[in-house]
Amino acid sequence: MRVLTYPEVKTPEQTLYEWFAERVWGEDVYLDLANRGNAYVELDNGRVVFHMMPTVSHQTVVLNLASALRTYARALPAPGRVLIAPAPIRLWPLKIREPDVAYYKAEHLDRVGEQVSGIPDFVAEVLSPSTQMLDTGPKMLEYALAGIPEYWLVDPERRTVAIYVLEGTAYRLAGEYSADQRVAAQTLPGFSLEVDELWEP
Repeated sequence: MRVLTYPEVKTPEQTLYEWFAERVWGEDVYLDLANRGNAYVELDNGRVVFHMMPTVSHQTVVLNLASALRTYARALPAPGRVLIAPAPIRLWPLKIREPDVAYYKAEHLDRVGEQVSGIPDFVAEVLSPSTQMLDTGPKMLEYALAGIPEYWLVDPERRTVAIYVLEGTAYRLAGEYSADQRVAAQTLPGFSLEVDELWEP
């Protein structure tokens, strides 16, 4: 007996999304889209990349890390600036990423833009099932090529923090920290926190 197969029937929304995602767009279209929908999107060599909305658990970690960085920044003689996603950061033309947390030292505050900012001094990504491959692969390479001195990967499932420090054009793992340990930034003098603080509701 022959089994008949039928082509997958796509919804109009799926068709529109695929059409949009397959085309190359300029930064003006990307910014217009992000502004209109307050969407979590990135620009990858002219292609608009849509991401799933983050969970409450994910955003709790983002908020805790950003709050610790903000407290640190305010205690400095010349305070820096903390940004959290969605906040577009241009790594180079047509390459705009939105790291979960970014930090700019006081001497680089001129890089912070109203709509799109330049290269930060520190970035962190909080891993999730939908972005883990991106955060540990392409984004790690791109952040290194852009010259970001320090990159943290926070893993809520394993409850760990991995610190990467830029050496040349690649990152070197400087250490991985877990429960009951204190993690300290390598390139932000004086910034540290207990790993367990990141999971506090």
